[in-house]
Amino acid sequence: MAPEPHDTSSSQPQNIALLGSTGFLGPYIVVALLRKHSHYNSILNSHSRLGFITTDITKPDLGLNEADHRLILSNVDEIVFNAWNPNWGIPLKSFEPLLGALSSAIEISRASPRRPRITFMSSTCSIAEWPRQHPTQPLYPELPAWDEASVTDNGYGKSKYQAEQLLAHAHTEHGLRVAIVRAGNIGGPSRSAVGPTDWPIQGWLFVVIKTSQRLGYWPTHINALDWIPVDTLAAGIANITGTQPDNSEAKVYNMMHPDPAPWSMLYNTLTDKFGLVAEEMRLPVWLDLLDPVKFKMHAFFRGAGEGREEESKVFENANALGVFPDVERITAEQLEVWMKRWDLRLGEMRAKI
Repeated sequence: MAPEPHDTSSSQPQNIALLGSTGFLGPYIVVALLRKHSHYNSILNSHSRLGFITTDITKPDLGLNEADHRLILSNVDEIVFNAWNPNWGIPLKSFEPLLGALSSAIEISRASPRRPRITFMSSTCSIAEWPRQHPTQPLYPELPAWDEASVTDNGYGKSKYQAEQLLAHAHTEHGLRVAIVRAGNIGGPSRSAVGPTDWPIQGWLFVVIKTSQRLGYWPTHINALDWIPVDTLAAGIANITGTQPDNSEAKVYNMMHPDPAPWSMLYNTLTDKFGLVAEEMRLPVWLDLLDPVKFKMHAFFRGAGEGREEESKVFENANALGVFPDVERITAEQLEVWMKRWDLRLGEMRAKI
């Protein structure tokens, strides 16, 4: 018989295990959790609110030794799973170790008397084709991904889809409390954030920009700028851990920007502030100028037709708005700040392809 869920109401001290505290988003989640749960102590150190365990989560039992495994089973109230490979260019098989790690986290939750909720960092890639597959119901739903035809056709999207399926099954079959956070592209820090303003180079976007520089043409309507500032997203995740876990459903939060900026804002910023010299061109025509073998995202963008700008603006977000702090609008000034350290050099003479 499965253990009864432990009382994890927000009035009780909580012990939260974050898997994936590094990378770009991870440190912001750590800060947001410490702010949200300012009076709680670490189960690893009674004199601190924060403790670290270095482990290979792709190994059995998340790579924990016996003592740490017992500690997690006995004390953790919430598991936040943020560990994933952001590489869109690798096959689904490459994500199997991380899917195995998620399965291990599910087993820990099942075995624990506290039955910790699992909050998983997913992606809109798990349902990216939803508007095209469901034209009569085009809003991206706040439900676990179930339609395989709506998944982005790459290993990353398929892995996030399978992860959501694992969590939905854990909820329906074992009664585990589950929260799935979907985000699109994560932006740099908000204007009100304290600290560095750096935004790591976004691989796909950098390739589009540099390819456009060489071609002298810029593809239109690829996607609305629905980028959530990283600190805002982290605060939303932390706010979920401060809510009473709901066992009636696997809760999904579509944490895309509620007021996306137009794709043209990026083009104007690149031409006005970074020296890009390129004429606007329809996406399919732009792709015709490129070698599908050399341009690795050719099939992905070809599948977008004339672009996804309008599609990316339509999504259910009632759950997300319930935990989101205020989301700043994306401005041209903010884009300039985010990209100023990318060393774009767009004013230099174009090289021939």
